[in-house]
Amino acid sequence: MDREDNPFALWKLVEELLASQDPGSHWLSSLPPRLVEWSGLTWAFVTEVFPGASANYFISSSCPEIPGLKASHPMDGGLAGWVHTHLRPLAKDRLNTGENYTYIFSHPEPLKKPSSFYGWPLVYAGKPIGGLILVGSRGQSMGGQRLEFFSALAARLSAHTHHMRLYARVDELKGLDHQTGLPHRASFLDRLDRLMDIMSVQHQTLCLRIFCVSGLGRYSLTHSPEDTGSLLRNISSQFLHFASDFWELGHISYGIFAIAVPEVGLEDLDRCIAVLKKSLNEWSAVCRVAGQGGFIFHESQVCFPQDGDRPERLLESALSSLAESS
Repeated sequence: MDREDNPFALWKLVEELLASQDPGSHWLSSLPPRLVEWSGLTWAFVTEVFPGASANYFISSSCPEIPGLKASHPMDGGLAGWVHTHLRPLAKDRLNTGENYTYIFSHPEPLKKPSSFYGWPLVYAGKPIGGLILVGSRGQSMGGQRLEFFSALAARLSAHTHHMRLYARVDELKGLDHQTGLPHRASFLDRLDRLMDIMSVQHQTLCLRIFCVSGLGRYSLTHSPEDTGSLLRNISSQFLHFASDFWELGHISYGIFAIAVPEVGLEDLDRCIAVLKKSLNEWSAVCRVAGQGGFIFHESQVCFPQDGDRPERLLESALSSLAESS
């Protein structure tokens, strides 16, 4: 690291990378090559732990690219997993590559003959949000000022990552439907796209259920906007009450709700809809006493990837199936 005697120059460059608004120089792609240069090691990785997917961490960027290296790894796997689960830095100037070989990520992996390992967790509020991982393959090691620099860098990346997540949360709030507080159609499709990527990495089936409440328009004609709004929010709150971290919910159109759930969570979704129908049937009883009729429910379900490989196709497939069942 030629600039080791001038850490201020290095830190200035870090801040310039983090502040850059140019998509072509995003820090996740621009920083790892610098990390290799500054550390004098062979590989650099930045990992991320996504909300709702805490059993795994994901390699967000690396330098150089390693063909065949999986993006997702278990939290309890390899030396990098130790850093994520123990939330403490780990420095190993030498790795035993003999019989008791310790993997960097998880078995099997394509990294060849790693000889040293340095890792720092990215942490916010006592929880892992990612990691900074450096690996040598030619006997290189780090110490002194270099370790202090990377320790400070990990703390800075922790703050930056959390800051960016807050920005993302604000953007998500802009995508909420004002009637229900759930994502509107465009926002739901964006969130569905991210969930499909995660399911694809984990080789899991994702189910998209459309739940339609027919009769809301008739109900709104004889009730105040406040009453109708209360009914819509009741439906939304039922879904939110049952939803796990891996559910994605959306209000697609008036009275048409979309719920994306991993196949393993379908029983929970069925229980949620059963409770919701019971609640709405009680509302229907009030309507029938007043001679206004009640609500009718329609449902359809499709699955990724067999019924659609992109969010728009999957949703259109579910809506077409709903129209046929109505």
